[in-house]
Amino acid sequence: MFDNAFPYGNIWSKSRTSMIILLIALLGSLLTATQTVLILVTGDAICIGDGCRVVESLTTVPPIVFNLAGLVFFQAVFWGMVLEKKNPGTVMKAIKVMLLAGMACEGVLVSFQFYISEAFCMYCVVILALVLLLNLAVGFKQLGTGLMILASVFVVFSGLQFQSASAGQAEDAPLTQGTYGLRPGTGPKISLFFSSSCLYCEKIIETLKDRNSCTVRFQPVDHIQDLDFPGLQMAPSFSPEVNKNFLRTLGIAEIPVLLAQDAGGILILKGEGPIRGYLDRRCPKDQPVDHPAGSSPATSGSGVGSQPADDSCSAFDGCEEGTSRQPAGTAW
Repeated sequence: MFDNAFPYGNIWSKSRTSMIILLIALLGSLLTATQTVLILVTGDAICIGDGCRVVESLTTVPPIVFNLAGLVFFQAVFWGMVLEKKNPGTVMKAIKVMLLAGMACEGVLVSFQFYISEAFCMYCVVILALVLLLNLAVGFKQLGTGLMILASVFVVFSGLQFQSASAGQAEDAPLTQGTYGLRPGTGPKISLFFSSSCLYCEKIIETLKDRNSCTVRFQPVDHIQDLDFPGLQMAPSFSPEVNKNFLRTLGIAEIPVLLAQDAGGILILKGEGPIRGYLDRRCPKDQPVDHPAGSSPATSGSGVGSQPADDSCSAFDGCEEGTSRQPAGTAW
């Protein structure tokens, strides 16, 4: 009789099951609501680990949309259970369908992180755990169905190749098609390859803000929302795939990378240290404070060929160490 009237299974009693579902849904609502408010107020959410920023940089939908969708989901489960307690048997079927839909959505997100970003967002894992617990609270049969949906999505993702037709042509595209923006200057022409999740790239960009003598092309290897840089002339469109394929062709897997073109030919520099050394020599500060242009102490001992072990990030997997120390208020 219990299973027919309130088909949760035999894990807990009817009242305890209802309370557990309400508490989990409330916890999920508070978590997603907090993230939404933080994004609205500070422009950035709590990011546990480095995977969050890597995943965000690869999505076309702003993080606030995902959090609002999660808030609506947990609130729907919460108020659905309130109605179910008052009128048993009225909305339980709808709640079970919503929970299975939640498992399908989480399956897509987890598969994306495993196959595409190759980095896991810990906040997303927490949300997945809450959805799993909600399905478990309903019953083992419900959980089993949800896990089958999760596994099915994962298997389908494993057989797909996420590359557009235009991306396949990026290998033959000119490098200018990967240019996000140009800051004109009178000195050497340089191209900076960077990502939105690289602390060392951000430091180089900050350094370039008062080095107006060089013409700088910005070549991001991922989609960036915005770049706060004085005098930047935005390109109408750009393709990060062009920049990634260019680096792959050169056998380079780290960023930042500086491609410099001057009278001496073309020079390719990897890592913050060698790049900063080149900028000190060829793109001096606009208003030096302690020494004349071209004689900065930073130039000595920072050979172009040397590269510190920890001044670069992966061009394709994000920057695990750098992003964990990245200060708030980044340029993108």
